[in-house]
Amino acid sequence: MSARRQFLRRLAALPALGWVTGLAAPSALLTGSPTGAAEKFTSLYNGKDLAGWHIERGKLECWQANGEMISCVKNGGGYLATDQEYGDFELRLEYRIPPGGNSGIGLRFPPGGWPSTDAMEIQILDDPHPKYAGLDALHQNGAIYTHSPAKVATAARPAGEWNRMVIRCQGPQVVIHLNQVEIQNVNLDNFADSLGKGKVALAKRPRRGLIGLQCHGERQDFRKVEIRQL
Repeated sequence: MSARRQFLRRLAALPALGWVTGLAAPSALLTGSPTGAAEKFTSLYNGKDLAGWHIERGKLECWQANGEMISCVKNGGGYLATDQEYGDFELRLEYRIPPGGNSGIGLRFPPGGWPSTDAMEIQILDDPHPKYAGLDALHQNGAIYTHSPAKVATAARPAGEWNRMVIRCQGPQVVIHLNQVEIQNVNLDNFADSLGKGKVALAKRPRRGLIGLQCHGERQDFRKVEIRQL
């Protein structure tokens, strides 16, 4: 048998040998799945209407499907929430707020609940605006609201510009990047005494629930809202 044929036979046998010896096949090492399959990102917005979403503690007329964007156009919108609940996931989106703008991303909150008191809210805020002067870091942009301040306070772009946020929740681990800067990397189990505004410690809050976009009064725009389950 030629050296080339011997090499090809040995190469073909490698995945099977890996499973026998307790080593994952190469594709599983790359994807984290024994089948080599990886979840793809799917859009949460169809570009036409708000199918797949509903309102929590607000009014639907405050929200609009606005071409490539989902927009909050007036006060009273509460949270625009996904119909589906999610546990372990990676969420990516872009947001834009006006000067003095205030919004948030709700994570893993129960139907009928409120993210900042019943689950998690990632704060979106125009920190440099004068009306927020003196605000503590637990309530500034990028914070897990009232629980964990952003690691970097200067990652956001100025009001009126688009910001890109990527949120990864896997079990107790929450990692957030804003404009490619890591602003959160926390283990929720370490917040057993963190009550914040609610009565339940962050460590004991749900690990599965709705995802929502907050309407806090001023105009807010969201686009490229995509998710993949982990």
